[in-house]
Amino acid sequence: MHLTKVTLKNYGVYRDKVEFDFTTTPDKPVVLIGGTNGAGKTTLFESILIGFYGHSYFDKKTTRKEYEKFLGNKIHRYLGTTTSADSTSIIIDFKFYHNGEIDDYTVDRTWHNDDGRILEELKIKKNGKRLDIVEESQWQSFIEELIPKGIAKLFFFDGEKIVKMAEEENEDIEIKSSFDSLLGLDIVEQLHSDLKIHIMRNMKDDAKIIKIQHDKNLRERDEILKETGRFQEKIASKNDELYEISKGIDSLEAKISKIGGGFASKREDLQAKRAFLEMKNSALEHDLKEMISGPLPFCLIPKQIKSLKSQIKKDEDVLKKQFEKEILDEKLEKVLDVVNSKTLWKGIPDESKIKENLQLKLSKVLDSAKISKIDVVSMFNFSQLESVNILNLFDTLDSIHLSQLKNTSLEYHKVSEELQQVDTALVNAPNDDEIGPLISKLNKLHENQGILKNELEHLESKVMAQNFNLKKINVLIRNIIADTYKDKNAGIQAELATKVQTVLDEYKKKIKEKKLQLLEMYLLEELQRLLHKENLITKVTVDRESFEITLHDKDGDPIPKDLLSKGEQQMFATGVLLALAKTSGKPLPFMIDTPLARLDMSHRDNMIEKFFPYASHQVVIFSTDSEIDEHYYSKMKPYISRSYAMEYMPGEGKTKQHSEYFWDENGVKKIAV
Repeated sequence: MHLTKVTLKNYGVYRDKVEFDFTTTPDKPVVLIGGTNGAGKTTLFESILIGFYGHSYFDKKTTRKEYEKFLGNKIHRYLGTTTSADSTSIIIDFKFYHNGEIDDYTVDRTWHNDDGRILEELKIKKNGKRLDIVEESQWQSFIEELIPKGIAKLFFFDGEKIVKMAEEENEDIEIKSSFDSLLGLDIVEQLHSDLKIHIMRNMKDDAKIIKIQHDKNLRERDEILKETGRFQEKIASKNDELYEISKGIDSLEAKISKIGGGFASKREDLQAKRAFLEMKNSALEHDLKEMISGPLPFCLIPKQIKSLKSQIKKDEDVLKKQFEKEILDEKLEKVLDVVNSKTLWKGIPDESKIKENLQLKLSKVLDSAKISKIDVVSMFNFSQLESVNILNLFDTLDSIHLSQLKNTSLEYHKVSEELQQVDTALVNAPNDDEIGPLISKLNKLHENQGILKNELEHLESKVMAQNFNLKKINVLIRNIIADTYKDKNAGIQAELATKVQTVLDEYKKKIKEKKLQLLEMYLLEELQRLLHKENLITKVTVDRESFEITLHDKDGDPIPKDLLSKGEQQMFATGVLLALAKTSGKPLPFMIDTPLARLDMSHRDNMIEKFFPYASHQVVIFSTDSEIDEHYYSKMKPYISRSYAMEYMPGEGKTKQHSEYFWDENGVKKIAV
């Protein structure tokens, strides 16, 4: 298959008719489509699968209402109005090689808005003419037979799918879900069922009893399927209700938040906190006043304090000298009294020269010992104790009082700010009569949401129970068929059908083994090509029952996947998808959306150089300008047949298509998006 053209008419951000030529050549297999988020890059990517498969595009069961809602959002709306286009369409032109011939097909899927209802119209042309060889009611089945959806989704994947596979390590689930389509076993299973019916129709005699039981089991199976369908419809309806309730909850919560609902719910806490902060603020104010009324102001005049300390020390020296003079003068007086007393000179005549000379000398000695008058006067007249206390106080000013003042001031500032914030919060808190009704309504919605979730869980448990019953019925049906095989009275046709079924079982077993061997080989090739570490992986094995993948190193030992780096895990997931696609044997184009967004530099180089140019005969890449920038664009340029850049025009409410990429081959940006 080779895509040649995709045309969108009033689809999403694309107004009127926009065409994309996807034709490529063998030496230039790449079509590069660039666009920033919101420019319509992913819309174009998804439109191809939606154009092919319509309602069955979605992986999970989707109701008609959900499908119409999805399509209603895709019909282009004109900027600044509530008006949308009357219709939208996706037209896909492609070539398909079959039975040695190449045919041109056109799939045109159009949706019309009929007063709120979305009506779908499918047209198919083959080689320019209406596809009359197939009934119109079977056209969708024809497309799905031509391009099976299970296989197509292996060729159409986005970077986020790769990341999700890598993070959840669910490659085995991806293989399981794709394997029947890869092998064509869905057709084999259908043939198996048809043969069972043929056997039952040809039973005779005693086998009629088995047929009656078989018919009963078939009726039970049909009833289970109908009941399961009803449950699934209810689940879809409940999900719609749950969606509407969730929207209502979001709207109310936004409204409550806007008017200060968060403050209102904390009003009591805020009031208690305010009382505590006011008390603490008062205590800190008292402490600051105490400090200011004490010696703290002296810290503001350090020069004067230094001068004062010097003067107090001088006063101490003066006081000391005064004490010494007073003591000495007192002692000298006493000595003079003794010298002049008659008792000392008793027995010595008054006219004795010795007495006279001795008195004279003693008087001179005593006079020389007297301290002259102290001229310096004390300034403050502090006592010795007062001076010591004052000097000790001055010595502690810097180390204690300033530190206390700093810490207390910072604490006071912090508490004052916090108190102001609490006051603001209390002012913003709405009254109970304003927010109360909204809270009540919100609680009611939450209650209804809980009820719906319980109902959904109950319905889903019923679906699980019905699925379990379905498996039991299918086992009974298979056992009846197995017993019938042993019935010797069965006709020749039943015997032949039994042999054919045996052959089919053997065929399934052998083709499964062959395909798994191919998958192992292709996966090893892709991993060795994509991973930048040489000889990291030398062997790949896939478990035949669980489909679990095991990687082996050069010594044959298993490599735990959690030892791979994030980039290597993404390359591993990419390799799985590529290997599955190759194993299918279907020559389909590769469509890849945002393939490099979460890869490191070395693995980006590998994708650019080793994957994109060789992945398929046609590779369509949807990228942002930050993924494939001017550096990578120059590397890919030799392999690109066509390139486009999508630019969203906010003033016009639509996307503009440029028939070139953001940069030219010299790395100069031509389109500033």
